[in-house]
Amino acid sequence: MKKDIMVSVLCPTYNHEAFIGDAIEGVLSQKTEFKYELIIHEDASTDRTAEIVKEYADRYPELIRVIWQKENQFSKYDIMGKYMLPLVRGRYFALCEGDDYWTDDRKLQKQIDFLESHQDYSMCMHNAVKLDMRTGEKVLLDTFPRDGTYSQEEQIKAGLGSDFPATASYVFRTDLYLEMPSFFSEPRIIDYFLRQYYASRGKVYYFQKPMSVYRVMVPNSYKTKTVENQAFCNEHTINTIRFMEKLDVYTEGKYHELLEGKTESDYFGYCTSIDKEAGIKKALERDMNLERIQKCYDCLDVLRLSSSVIEISLASENLFIYGTSRLAMICRQQMENAGVEFKGFVVSDGQIGPKILEGKKIYHLQEVIDRFRNPGFILAVQPVNADVIAEYLEEKHMVNYCMPYRLEKER
Repeated sequence: MKKDIMVSVLCPTYNHEAFIGDAIEGVLSQKTEFKYELIIHEDASTDRTAEIVKEYADRYPELIRVIWQKENQFSKYDIMGKYMLPLVRGRYFALCEGDDYWTDDRKLQKQIDFLESHQDYSMCMHNAVKLDMRTGEKVLLDTFPRDGTYSQEEQIKAGLGSDFPATASYVFRTDLYLEMPSFFSEPRIIDYFLRQYYASRGKVYYFQKPMSVYRVMVPNSYKTKTVENQAFCNEHTINTIRFMEKLDVYTEGKYHELLEGKTESDYFGYCTSIDKEAGIKKALERDMNLERIQKCYDCLDVLRLSSSVIEISLASENLFIYGTSRLAMICRQQMENAGVEFKGFVVSDGQIGPKILEGKKIYHLQEVIDRFRNPGFILAVQPVNADVIAEYLEEKHMVNYCMPYRLEKER
């Protein structure tokens, strides 16, 4: 580490010509009492990203260092661990991907002031605005409700669903990274995994004030690739399953139930996205838990209907499928094949989306509670979400529900 540099800002970029200027300007605008540097990884973009990066690098040679690639590396490696982190010279490092940007010119100063005066904290982060590039809609992520310290358990939960902190909000202590076990960086995208390591090494502080913008549905972004490219998504799912199983061992089983819910969800995600023969073949090649894979495919067999679904259908007067994902579509097919009728689909209150799915109406939960006598619910959702929904149903005194898509137990 170079002693006079306090923070190294890491900015991976690929085909971000419309956004990279915002990312760089957000870093350059920082008003600090210390020196910082910007390390950009230009991953062989096919648009004008490299040209824009070069213009900035030529203009600010004392501040910007660029890693130039002739071939795209993201498809092969964890670029953060392989190329960027070894070049860090700061006592701390921060992240800002090329399609995100910082909005507060005192962001770094605030975060470093906190970490410098709280040596028992390993990292800190903050709220962000989520910008949907398809619609232009802006909403606050609001991962946590207020300023404060959030535990390892809360860090694990933040990211299992959609309530995750923005990558561009992270600031880490560099020395702790040097001691990080290798399995934390095995996935090619490591923001969630990196945060779990740091949460295991010290306290994590969260500022409720939004100080960056997180763009979603950006062409060529990681999240967009996982949606559009199923093979890419399957590979990421396998890596995540491996990571969660190793994290369970690393944390000595303290968060086993929580991690198990995520792992189960990923097994179901894998099995709903690839046919059984190909899925089992790939599982064997990647040394996955074949017994769990087989159980998933058994649960998803369209000619099979869980006894718990039959019980709920008999105990309720109006039956609903809770969820609208691929699991819900499989549940519908299973029920239709078994001759079990249902009224429609249910989503959580406030969820925005279509009103009709496969010819059936989509209801919000409160509407069902208000309108229908003795409703029953088949929770056709990922296991990581099922327990939360079940708790909410019980708070509403809705006791007729089942969770047929579980590996360890059906409820």
